[in-house]
Amino acid sequence: MGINKIKIPKQIASLLILAVVLNIVRMFLFHTTSSLYMFWNIFLAFVPFFISSILYLHTTKENIIKPFFIIGFVLWLLFLPNAPYVMTDFIHLGRVKTIPVMYDIFFFFSSAYVSLLMGLYSLRHMEKIILLKFSRRVVNIVIPIIILFASFGMYLGRFLRFNSWDLFTSHTSLLSTIWDIFTKSNNYINVYSYTVLFFFFIYIAYVSFRSGDKNS
Repeated sequence: MGINKIKIPKQIASLLILAVVLNIVRMFLFHTTSSLYMFWNIFLAFVPFFISSILYLHTTKENIIKPFFIIGFVLWLLFLPNAPYVMTDFIHLGRVKTIPVMYDIFFFFSSAYVSLLMGLYSLRHMEKIILLKFSRRVVNIVIPIIILFASFGMYLGRFLRFNSWDLFTSHTSLLSTIWDIFTKSNNYINVYSYTVLFFFFIYIAYVSFRSGDKNS
């Protein structure tokens, strides 16, 4: 099976087109490039979906423990927080006073929704892959741990401005910051509350999504 067989669900395609069109219209209609970053954020949200799609097409029960899957899984895990991360971009709502808030509500919502949806599909891919080798009980433990990791990654990205690739380009600073979070908690009290908030939102969203996927 090849990359050309990767299929983008209609829900993702439709929402992606809407988010891109709203961003382009926003730039030309209101003469601002303040939302250019959203193209990049949506692209980063697509990366884990792309990786999990490839793994889903190529992984079997026999090769799940081979380097191809292990490397792919690590890369997927590093980029997964970028999908739900776009929800936090609502923090920018209302900052550009020349743009009607109602317009930006639809713009941010469509961007966040399609990004979250790509993350949920990506999680579903990985759940099905893990089920090839392990029991449902193991999966029910692993998936929440993955979501917790993604939630912590969202915190690192939104509040401490780290990126997925910083593990390779600025690993000393990243690992030092993470160490401080867990050893000097008084300085990072918000990390726990925001990580838990992100976790429950994503977990509940995923359970609902998975239930719908099973019924489809």
